[in-house]
Amino acid sequence: RQRYSFPENWISVDTIKNSWTSMNDVLKQKERVMETKLDTIQEKVKVEAQTIDTKTKELLEDWSTKKPIGGDLKPRDAIRQLALYETKLNEQLEKRTVLNKAKQSVKMQESGQVDHFEKRIRADLAELEEIRNVWKSLENVCNRLEELKDIQWLTVQPKKLKTNLEELLTSMTAMVSSVKNYHSYGAVKSNIENYLKMIPFINELKSEALKDRHWKDMVKILDLTMTWNNMADLTLRDIWDQVDNFKKNENVLRDIMINAQGEKALEEFLKQISEQWKVYQLELIDYQKKWKVIKSWDDLFTKSKENLSNILSMKLSPYFKAFEAETLSWEDKLNRIINIFDIWIDVQRRWVYLEGIFTSSTDIAQLLPNESQKFQSVANEFVGLLKKVEKSPLVLDVIAIPNVQKLLERLADSLTKIQKALGQYLERQRAAFPRFYFIGDEDLLEMIGNSNNLLRLQKHFKKMFAGVNSLIINEEDPTIIEGVQSKEGEEVKFFNQISIKQHPNINDWLSRVEKEISLTLAKLLAQSIPQLTAIQNNLTDTQRFINWLDQYQAQLVVLAFQVSWSENIERLLVFGKNVDLQPALRQIESTLGMLADLVLADQPTVRRRKLEHLIIEHVHKRDVTRALIDKKVDSASNFEWLAQMRLYFEPSNQNVLEQLKLRMANAEFHYGFEYLGLQDRLVQTPSTDRCFLTMTQALHAKFGGSPFGPAGTGKTESVKALGNALGRFVLVFNCDEAFDFQAMGRIFVGLCQVGAWGCFDEFNRLEERMLSAVSQQIQTIQEALRQQSSANKSTLKIEIVGKTITVNSNMAIFITMNPGYAGRSNLPDNLKSLFRSLAMTVPDKVLIAQVMLYSQGFRDAEILSKKNCSFIYIIK
Repeated sequence: RQRYSFPENWISVDTIKNSWTSMNDVLKQKERVMETKLDTIQEKVKVEAQTIDTKTKELLEDWSTKKPIGGDLKPRDAIRQLALYETKLNEQLEKRTVLNKAKQSVKMQESGQVDHFEKRIRADLAELEEIRNVWKSLENVCNRLEELKDIQWLTVQPKKLKTNLEELLTSMTAMVSSVKNYHSYGAVKSNIENYLKMIPFINELKSEALKDRHWKDMVKILDLTMTWNNMADLTLRDIWDQVDNFKKNENVLRDIMINAQGEKALEEFLKQISEQWKVYQLELIDYQKKWKVIKSWDDLFTKSKENLSNILSMKLSPYFKAFEAETLSWEDKLNRIINIFDIWIDVQRRWVYLEGIFTSSTDIAQLLPNESQKFQSVANEFVGLLKKVEKSPLVLDVIAIPNVQKLLERLADSLTKIQKALGQYLERQRAAFPRFYFIGDEDLLEMIGNSNNLLRLQKHFKKMFAGVNSLIINEEDPTIIEGVQSKEGEEVKFFNQISIKQHPNINDWLSRVEKEISLTLAKLLAQSIPQLTAIQNNLTDTQRFINWLDQYQAQLVVLAFQVSWSENIERLLVFGKNVDLQPALRQIESTLGMLADLVLADQPTVRRRKLEHLIIEHVHKRDVTRALIDKKVDSASNFEWLAQMRLYFEPSNQNVLEQLKLRMANAEFHYGFEYLGLQDRLVQTPSTDRCFLTMTQALHAKFGGSPFGPAGTGKTESVKALGNALGRFVLVFNCDEAFDFQAMGRIFVGLCQVGAWGCFDEFNRLEERMLSAVSQQIQTIQEALRQQSSANKSTLKIEIVGKTITVNSNMAIFITMNPGYAGRSNLPDNLKSLFRSLAMTVPDKVLIAQVMLYSQGFRDAEILSKKNCSFIYIIK
């Protein structure tokens, strides 16, 4: 009706109804058949049910015991096993479903009745799904662990590995609680924690100290596979797999690692030595723009000795055996470095010293032809060696030069012999003219080599004579010496000129200069004293006084006044109780006033210095005279007078050098007539007077003098001033650690033969062993001086440092000390007994200021000095 067209395969309702009717008919027929055979079918179903139950039970038991929940499984394998179990469980579930329907069909089971096997299967499937979820959760962690295990051992970084494991552990901690209940979670977590605990051990295994030999020892002890013999194939898995083995052999492994660490320290030290010396170069410096010589030895010897000391300590180490060959090799090299350069420094020092001597003057070749030729031969060899060093200054290259040590030993021996021969030659020259002891070898050789060239020798005279700066040479004939001159320009013209043509030997004409200085001064003094007496009778004639002042040297001017004062006071003291020293005091004050006036005027430098010296001397004489008056001294035998330094001139004595005598208490000395020049004059105070008295008593008894006290109290200056007062040549030596027995001996030899004074400043800075040795030399000298005095001999021979010398009776030894300084030595008792001590504690500042003001023309110096000193004290 609707004109709808049905498809060709359309089944009509009638057809369906017919088919349904036919099916019901067949079903009814089958039911009738089943009812007839029900017992047989039920029996078959029962048999099938028993078979299925058995298989189901076996499957469930298998699942119960073998379900993949162990931590040793890989997630992939566990999930694969779970899928297999799932298939089997579903198959059994399907069979049981069919079986249950069959039972219901044959009336063996009521509909809706629950099969307990089916219930268990469904529970196990649910459990399986939960386990699958656990393994899926752990899969990323386990995969990451597998990646870590596959890392090559050589590339393992313990710090990074620890970070990765901690991250994995953190991710596991964040998992849901249902996952954490499973053993697989705990097992994986436990593995990670164990791996973290192994990190310290991994650190030790990754230590650079572990070398191939240590790994081989571990492989052998742990009985590991061949993989462990090839570090390139070793992975982190191989290490983690041996955890139990490691724990079992922990003590043995620990010993191997301790040995490795110990050996590493030694290996590092040897590596450090090797790297240090492979690049260590000698420091070279230009010498005379011709050669390069080695400098800065200290660092070379310090490094080599330190390294050698460490190697000797290293040989005592229990880990030394592995490096014995290398260590012994370096020990030999370092010993060679020390031995070779110890000789080298001696050779170079001698060569530089002798090179300066043999090449500075052509005359030396004539004086010492054999030694000069030998030195030239040695110099050629040594210069050749220096050129090799310049080409390759590496220390290891230098010690590798063939036979270098033997060559240096031979050069050292040759240079020693040359230097010894030179020393013996110079010693003969010094013995002939002892003042040569006070100049160096090179200067002495220059003087000897230029003995006829007076202009070239001028610079050396101030080292041999206290006040001489240069010689006065005849302008027309430069070979004639007319006199000497001080650095200030004061001249001493000789009465007898000296010709070096007539006396070409330097020792000869120098000895004549030395004697002529003394004779000229002595003769001039004899002329000056009578002239001064005439001048003092008329002090108003200042021009006459100035003429006299300009005619004589400052040294003689002061001596003349000292003689005049001594004679005036002594002449007045003969009157006994009627003594009146006021005239002498008035004369001194009058002279002092005149000098103060003159010093205020414009004066030439030399004259001004003479006036200042006289003022200083007159202030002291004024104070002494006042003290004699205050103490009512009325006799020339009074100790207050005898304790003063008194000079007496005896023109009746035929020996002009013995006409002037100095007396102090019971001590008497001939004036030495050493030319002093215009040296600064010490202000005499009661402190210096006490020092002079003590020191002269020591000299009289043939002892030494020893002023001691704080710095700035005038100890050394007082000794020098006393020497100047006696006309002696005073040499001051600042003692330090550089002084040795030989150096002191050489100084004593020079002092003894010249008759000079030696003042050893800060004597207690010398080491005690040195002081003890020196005391024997000083005792020998003093005993010789006493023998001279008792036998009335001017000279006596003694032996010092292997030399037999003559002791001049004018020589003396003084020492000064500051006991308050730290690090000073105590003088041995036998040395103390050789000196007379005097404490000098505080300088008399007011009196010193007074004299200095007087010397500059201040008439009111006594008042001004007190005010100035008070002012300076306040502003401090």
